[in-house]
Amino acid sequence: MTSDADDMIADDVIADAVIADEVIADEVAGALPSIDPRVARSRRLICAATIDEMAEVGYGAMTIESVAKRAGVGKATVYRHWDGKLALVESALELLRADAVVPEEGTVRERLISVVTSLAAHLADTDAAGSACLPALVSAAQYDDSVRDFHHSFSAERHQVLIDLVDEGLASGEIAPSGGDARLIADLLVGPLFFRRMLTAEPFPVEGVEGIVDVVLG
Repeated sequence: MTSDADDMIADDVIADAVIADEVIADEVAGALPSIDPRVARSRRLICAATIDEMAEVGYGAMTIESVAKRAGVGKATVYRHWDGKLALVESALELLRADAVVPEEGTVRERLISVVTSLAAHLADTDAAGSACLPALVSAAQYDDSVRDFHHSFSAERHQVLIDLVDEGLASGEIAPSGGDARLIADLLVGPLFFRRMLTAEPFPVEGVEGIVDVVLG
């Protein structure tokens, strides 16, 4: 049974969602800014609570109810936008990915350093909820097929950014040899970061990224 306060909050947010229905008929991933600002704020609040909750208790122990409580809304509000826990996690992680900026200018090497440095900083901040979600997601992927499928596709999409940059360097001759394996090079660029984060007590230092790039690219 929810409290009167929860019901009032839920009613307010659901009312916002009804307004939003008029403008999100064609909503697709990445179109969040087109939603009514009040609804967008509610969604971001819930997504932030999802990240914090998963980081603290793990995917398996996290529930829609616990996320709603952390966000300060009724669970009906959460179900108004998402049909389950995995859908909610997908949206929350998509917002984290949207915050990652890929430079459009500079040499391929400079842009690779920028992207890998950003990832290193994210993984090194072990106190940040976003960083703590990685081991939580990896753990859940071991026993939940749907989580594993999402984790693989989400990771592949993020990794493709590096692969595309390396491909650009190979095509232009900035990275030698021409015709090299872009995926393998991208794997080598980030492998030490994930190894340190998942298998050791010390994350890879941000200041060491340029050294990785130098070793991998030659």
